[in-house]
Amino acid sequence: MKKLWNNFEDYLCAIALIIMCLVTFINVFSRKVTWLNLSFTQELVTTMFVWVCCLAAASAFKTDSHMGFAYFTNKLTGNIKFMHRYLRIILCMINYGIWLCFGFEMVYRQYHYGLLTGVLEMPSWLIGIAIPVSAILSIIRLLEYEFKWKGNKEEY
Repeated sequence: MKKLWNNFEDYLCAIALIIMCLVTFINVFSRKVTWLNLSFTQELVTTMFVWVCCLAAASAFKTDSHMGFAYFTNKLTGNIKFMHRYLRIILCMINYGIWLCFGFEMVYRQYHYGLLTGVLEMPSWLIGIAIPVSAILSIIRLLEYEFKWKGNKEEY
């Protein structure tokens, strides 16, 4: 169960990418062989792409592999490094707090007004919920990495 939780975002991204590839292949194949355009596949792939991007952002915090200025931050020492670490945590938490607030508000409005996507007519909130879910997972992964809650005793 711990392995599932530690790689949760990675598994979901892998499954979504496989589905995206298969659906896109089927659409291209059907257009070239049968001249049948499966237009709904574009909406499905776009929806899954939003989810993959949001989950990948959370996954990057697990190993601190998100984009940053490592050249400069690796040169920091002592109190400045300590202050930078906590300033980074605070700024990321503020950012994802904004994602949570506005993401939940957006999802609420999409649900409340019954908004549907253009082709598949699926509820729009199924796409929008990726933002607050990503924010929650990003906060959890950031705190896990920064405070070594996974049992890793490696020095920062």
